[in-house]
Amino acid sequence: MNAFIHRHPLLARALPSPAHSPLGQRLRGSAESGKPESGAYGQAPLSVKHATIGEMMHTARQEGGQLIHDQLSYLWPKASAHDLALAQGLGVALWIGDMLLRVREDAQDGHFLLPQDLMQRYLVDAAQLSEARHDFALRRLSEHLAGQALKILQGSAPLGLSAPFLLRYRLRWTMLYAGFILQAMQHDPKAPFIQPVLILRERLTLLKNTLFISSSAASKGGSCGSGGCST
Repeated sequence: MNAFIHRHPLLARALPSPAHSPLGQRLRGSAESGKPESGAYGQAPLSVKHATIGEMMHTARQEGGQLIHDQLSYLWPKASAHDLALAQGLGVALWIGDMLLRVREDAQDGHFLLPQDLMQRYLVDAAQLSEARHDFALRRLSEHLAGQALKILQGSAPLGLSAPFLLRYRLRWTMLYAGFILQAMQHDPKAPFIQPVLILRERLTLLKNTLFISSSAASKGGSCGSGGCST
């Protein structure tokens, strides 16, 4: 599998990725090198430990946020500064989601990207991650980070209304699916050591919410509920 897609499944599939676009270049470069990604957008190495949640958010903005910002700018040259800011928020939320999905794999490789201050606050130690030992404290940490990412994702929902026709449905599906992942990270008792999979009923619900927008959601500019994010 392409190393970038393996490391960042949500970011990699967020938007169409023509070969010469920022995202397309990341995918092509990862496939050609055959080496693990050192960072989603070539900024910080994977082994960096975040001392604080502020440092983690900075990495998320520099890597995931900037990548989706630049990709949307490439695909939609007339995008407003506001729309590009929403895209950056989307990238941040997706980066956090990807990080939560790979907590166990990263820890077993000796990489701990979860912020150290939050690990101390919730009484989570590194061995719990590398040995995949789940407990209530780790569940609360996962719930906290997923909740923060979900709030950022909710703020990006208006992109599903303002983007050009050929992009808006891809953006809606991306946000809905990311919302599904983050809500699983909030509510599954075994989070973050889970790999959420859409069952057929859930997939059909997300498809329906992608294609059809309720009048209440449209008037509010979008939201994220039990079925993910609706725009």
